[in-house]
Amino acid sequence: MDAITVTWSIDPVQARAVCRATDEHASAIDAVVITTADAFESAQSAVGAGETATALAEVAADPFLIRLAGIRRHISTVTETTEGVVALYEQADYDMAAQTQATMNGSKP
Repeated sequence: MDAITVTWSIDPVQARAVCRATDEHASAIDAVVITTADAFESAQSAVGAGETATALAEVAADPFLIRLAGIRRHISTVTETTEGVVALYEQADYDMAAQTQATMNGSKP
């Protein structure tokens, strides 16, 4: 039976760059939430009291803005977690290299 070589590696610099780019793109959600909330407030002021204002208030309170904020938090959590995993990967890689070096030098790891 032939031996199967399995390798797995990541490029920590590239992984962090992807996380940063993702966070930068996701930060645009914050501006959308603020702009949308401001637009609802302006529309409510423009129409005054009545059914239209009530409908606008209901739409503004709708989970739409809450969902956008939730998506933003989720993206931040994913990128922060990924960056943490990359740091663990780097540390484990360093530890394995140190153990290998110690073994090659005849020392106990």
